[in-house]
Amino acid sequence: MSADAVVEQQPTALRDGRRAIALYLASTVLIVAAGLLGPSVVVLTLTNRHAWLPSYWFDTKPNDWLVSVMIYVAILLGGYGVYLATRALKAGWAPGVRKLVALGIGTTAAITLVPPMASGDVLIYAAYGRIMSLGGNPYTTAPADTIRLGYDPVIAATERPWQGAKSVYGPIATWIQWFSSWVGGDSMQLTVWMLQLSVAISLIVTGLLLLKLVGSNPVNQRRVVMVGMANPLVLWSVLAGAHNDAIAVMFAVWALVLFRRHVFWAGIMLGVAGCTKLSIGLVGVAMLWSLRADRRRAIFFCLGGAVSMAGLYSIVGLQAFQQARSQTSFISTGTPHKVILSLFDLFLPGALVRTLLAIASWVGLIVVAILLSQVFPKSLVPQTHPEDRTPDAIRYTAIYAIAWLLTAMYSLPWYDLIAWVALAAVAASKVDKLMVIRTTMLAIAYVPGRDPNARQVAASLSDSLEWFSARLRDTICPAIELGVLIGLIIWARRGGARWWPYDWPKRKAKAVTEKAAAH
Repeated sequence: MSADAVVEQQPTALRDGRRAIALYLASTVLIVAAGLLGPSVVVLTLTNRHAWLPSYWFDTKPNDWLVSVMIYVAILLGGYGVYLATRALKAGWAPGVRKLVALGIGTTAAITLVPPMASGDVLIYAAYGRIMSLGGNPYTTAPADTIRLGYDPVIAATERPWQGAKSVYGPIATWIQWFSSWVGGDSMQLTVWMLQLSVAISLIVTGLLLLKLVGSNPVNQRRVVMVGMANPLVLWSVLAGAHNDAIAVMFAVWALVLFRRHVFWAGIMLGVAGCTKLSIGLVGVAMLWSLRADRRRAIFFCLGGAVSMAGLYSIVGLQAFQQARSQTSFISTGTPHKVILSLFDLFLPGALVRTLLAIASWVGLIVVAILLSQVFPKSLVPQTHPEDRTPDAIRYTAIYAIAWLLTAMYSLPWYDLIAWVALAAVAASKVDKLMVIRTTMLAIAYVPGRDPNARQVAASLSDSLEWFSARLRDTICPAIELGVLIGLIIWARRGGARWWPYDWPKRKAKAVTEKAAAH
């Protein structure tokens, strides 16, 4: 690139960067404003309120379309902001790293001060914590079982269809839920805010750990903050809903930090992540694959993971692990799989269709991972010593996470967190744009995001909004998600990826020979 071209890009990069910051802030303001309006089809109802403690809101009883459109716009602005930020950074935009970190922490704090939105999952987290604080076992007792024994202000606030669901989360998540319930007592408001706080802290710690991983290079640090810590798509999908995926991802990134010099302790920490949410194990697969040429270190890593998982799950019992595995056959609305299931379920047995879809999903995951592994951009994490495989582990985490998200039968907006965290630590590419499209569409599809039969929602959800949100989720979203998958495959193929790179060893040997000849 010529010097003249670089000079010409500077004003464009600066303009895009400033617009990105403005859009990040505008997205946050809309989310906070929707929360301050109080309980609605989007914002959860929290009982036994302490007016002087978070979360804060006004009981304005807003129109269902008003709050929904506010969030639609917030998500769109945030998604476009992430796109502009990645483009500006690639073109040379160079804001101060500390200012960007302040932006990430500030927007995170602001959203934490208003009630959770879109998903009622956090209410069931609070119920599990309450069950445990009352001496019960959330892995064997559903909220409905406790409700039948008598009224409880926290457990009774859970929404359909989760009242009959037992916990599928690991012991770490359950203990955090118990602690939140212990602090909150009879107040759903305070219990939920403690859960929100745990998610907010996890996201901030994750961002700081990523900054440690990429080192002192300010160019890389800026990408970490704008794509990871301050990303409004992440803040909406994960933080605004208070999803405990953030806690699992924090422990997984901590494992990556330890991975540089202490593979056994990295395995221990990854086991802790798995004891929060089992699906985070794909990071372990990425770390293990990066150690494939070092059998001794791979064994120590696996031993560490086995020790922590076995030890922690043994405390709560085997039923906790069985519950965590029970959701692997679910199919979520918003995925192409759900459309295929609805179509073929008309003339084929449902069990057969689900089995075929599961097989197709696993095959698809493997194929997409193979394609991406050949063309995916390099990691921004520096190699600190000859045995350091952290750069490879980060890169493979991004590859496996994206392949999993785009081919899984059960995929929700907050699941994208692990992909964004890993993407923040790899070089920019077209994958950024494709992931912006995916997360933006999936996040919009899950607004209002709560079951319309829930009594708090049914009172205010209009037929028009229910129809509109349903069409977003069951028709438009699957089409966009499929388009993103196809676009990713086309990008990989145009970059030279082969469906089955059977000659990898030959190509590697040839590269080594050419490098030796060059020297």
